[in-house]
Amino acid sequence: MQMAVWAQSNPVQLRPSMLVAHGELRLADYDGWMFHQGHDTRWALPLIDSSGWTRMKLSELTDKLADKQGRIEGWFRLMFELDSAWHEPLYLTRQLWSATDIYLDGKLVMQCGDTENPYQAYNPVLKPGIPFPASPGMPHVLAIHVVEYQTAITPRELRLAPAYLQEFLNVVNSDYQAFIQRQIRATYLMGGIFFAATASLFLLFVVLLFLNKSVRIFELTALLTLFVLLSTVGIFIEKLFEISYTAQKIIFLITNAITQPVMMVMTLLIAEWVLTKRVTWITYCILLLMPFASAAGHLVNISWPFGVVQTVIIVYFLYLVIRSRHTIQPTDWTVIIAMITLTVGGTISIFLHKYFRVESAAYELPLRSSVLLSSPLLLLAYVSMSYKDILTAKQKEADKVIRMTEEKKLLLEKQNELLETKVTQRTEALEKSLADLRATQSQLIQSEKMASLGELTAGIAHEIQNPLNFVNNFSEVSNELLDEMTANLASGNLQPATEIARDVKQNLEKILHHGKRADAIVKGMLQHSRSSSGVKEPTDINALADEYLRLAYHGLRAKDKSFNATTKTDFDPRVGNINIIPQDIGRVILNLITNAFYAVTEKKSAFVNLSAKATAKEETPADEEKMNMYEPTVTVSTKKMNGQTEIRVSDNGNGIPSHIKDKIFQPFFTTKPTGQGTGLGLSLSYDIVKAHGGELRLETKEGDGSEFVIELPI
Repeated sequence: MQMAVWAQSNPVQLRPSMLVAHGELRLADYDGWMFHQGHDTRWALPLIDSSGWTRMKLSELTDKLADKQGRIEGWFRLMFELDSAWHEPLYLTRQLWSATDIYLDGKLVMQCGDTENPYQAYNPVLKPGIPFPASPGMPHVLAIHVVEYQTAITPRELRLAPAYLQEFLNVVNSDYQAFIQRQIRATYLMGGIFFAATASLFLLFVVLLFLNKSVRIFELTALLTLFVLLSTVGIFIEKLFEISYTAQKIIFLITNAITQPVMMVMTLLIAEWVLTKRVTWITYCILLLMPFASAAGHLVNISWPFGVVQTVIIVYFLYLVIRSRHTIQPTDWTVIIAMITLTVGGTISIFLHKYFRVESAAYELPLRSSVLLSSPLLLLAYVSMSYKDILTAKQKEADKVIRMTEEKKLLLEKQNELLETKVTQRTEALEKSLADLRATQSQLIQSEKMASLGELTAGIAHEIQNPLNFVNNFSEVSNELLDEMTANLASGNLQPATEIARDVKQNLEKILHHGKRADAIVKGMLQHSRSSSGVKEPTDINALADEYLRLAYHGLRAKDKSFNATTKTDFDPRVGNINIIPQDIGRVILNLITNAFYAVTEKKSAFVNLSAKATAKEETPADEEKMNMYEPTVTVSTKKMNGQTEIRVSDNGNGIPSHIKDKIFQPFFTTKPTGQGTGLGLSLSYDIVKAHGGELRLETKEGDGSEFVIELPI
């Protein structure tokens, strides 16, 4: 096989004047490069068969050369000659991720990554060049074995654009080496500063959130600063540490494809909350869609979803600003500027990273970190300005309060004399009103007592009337019998006279019985009508309750002959005597029984009225069956339980509505029509029972009746 020198007419001349900024000589764009796809280690030798090779620059590498697995593999060769003007050491550098084996005159001088299986990409992060052992004044052959491999999670780092491929292989001098060392130190310094600043901001907002949990802005800014911290850590690792290509791409995916787009939406969310004091479903939807849209652009190279979502963000943000333009406060502009800075800065950063190859340490780290820090810093400014506004407003309010206090103090001093005069006048008026009120209250209480006494007197009168009728009737009959007996004695009829005498004796016994009964009633009337002595004495509760039940019933019968009700008693014989003021407790029982009779009478009257209305309309009353079944009933019972004596007065009336149940024991409150009650009966009864150390309570169900319970200590 014929071996020949590279098919070039002349070697490429490399002169010191070709150096660009920082002492770089970029070989990728020079004519003279030849390319052959595939792999053969003999292609690294200086002399090879050049037939079948294609003239192609390093900067013309394209993904059309990739196989079905996405792998690009081939060899580049260049014959060059260093000008004799070179008098300084030279170095080789690479700035791309593709794996390469670089040979000079058939000798391996630089290995970047691993071109064999398994493929291992080269991490070019801030690395100084290696010595380039080419001699000036003589031709050399530079052979490069290139392997670029693409997977789903690691899209091709070779952007296949001239701006990137120009950095494929560079010859540099000592100036570039010094520049790289400065870049490394500056990158570490800037990375540390940005990391410390971001971590400090995050801790600051977390502390503010902990101290002000109810303030929504601290919650949102703390979450945003967390994403900023994650992005800063990712950039710090990506730019300062030599890690694997896959790890680098995962970090890049998290920080660039997920975290930073989410930060943009979070800033939009904060701006919406600041401008409108709420967050709509639109922003939440954008927050959910943005990471997927951005990831699609990085993983499968479909960038239009990210562009659509970003356009929606910008349009919606402009809509919020325009809609709130009349209510935007000066402090709100910091949040608006934060959103604009993050959007514009992020767009510029992505544009430069994608389409231009500039020294990363010169722009990328400070630019990206500045963009990331802009939002939390501006939000910190917003919080500071907001608090300043709050403090200023509070100070103005405090000054206003002090001024008003001084004015009021002067006004109060002037009004003191007038107020003292008015207080004296009002005191006199109140004392007079209080005296009038006490007099009126005494009159009302006396009226209530008189009403109770009237009912009691009516019952007693009715009770006395009954034995007196017996006395009168038996007296008249006895008088007639005596006349008849006298006539029989005159005629000598002794047998009839004897029988009449026996009848007269029986009548006299009955007269004596009913006379004693009337005497007992009168004595009881005298006892209960006199003022209360206020002294407790042993009293038979069962007898007291039974007596006042009869008196109340006959009192109402004396007033209204049509009144009729069933009375029931259930007295516990274990109750016995307890120490009470009998006149006072008697009034309480009388009042409760009278109210119970009133309640059942009202319910009966309501049924009668319904029946009358239905009859007038010749209709069958709907409640006729209920009316026929209803029997007015008042029950009085006693019971001894838990060291107490319990007296219950119940009725089957209409009950008491729940909305007035709590008012029933209030003074002057009554459910009776005007003129039929003073509203003091239950109030006085409650006070009497309380004075005895007991309780008076109500149990009622609307429509089914009421039950008053008196609990007295034994």
